[in-house]
Amino acid sequence: MRTLLRTAAVLALLAVLVPSLLIDPFMPLHASWWFTLPLCLLTAGAVAWGSTGMPTGRRWVLVVSAALLVLSMRYWDFNSRKPFLRSFHGLAVGDTKEDAIRKMARFRLSGSGRGFVFARLRHRDPALSERVEFLCFTHTREGWGDSDWGLAYFVDGRLIRTQFSHD
Repeated sequence: MRTLLRTAAVLALLAVLVPSLLIDPFMPLHASWWFTLPLCLLTAGAVAWGSTGMPTGRRWVLVVSAALLVLSMRYWDFNSRKPFLRSFHGLAVGDTKEDAIRKMARFRLSGSGRGFVFARLRHRDPALSERVEFLCFTHTREGWGDSDWGLAYFVDGRLIRTQFSHD
């Protein structure tokens, strides 16, 4: 029974891990820590449980190797979308426009201006929505990702929100 449970746990882990790796080039899940860290902990736990009965040294090597392998997926760049998202997720509320431009320097600043604001802000605080400025960043002009937009909204020169619109 225990062997069956261990096998089921490993298969369940592979059922999450393999599709996430296959989907990653198109929709980079591993660019976000909120996905990669829980998957890393799940993997380490499943490998630790699945390797019960092995010598302790070998077991630790397997657990640490599996965790590092999952964490490294964040840095596997299949295309320009994942580096773009890592930089874009690095923008923090309160950053200045200059900080945002510096952090996103590797990518195209494809637009900026006023008036392009999210609807909830316009309804909740119309006076504030008049002061909102935006910067629009893109990572490619190629057809597969030319409509990926990273929008950064600023009020009085300070970042208040980011929004990623994918292709």
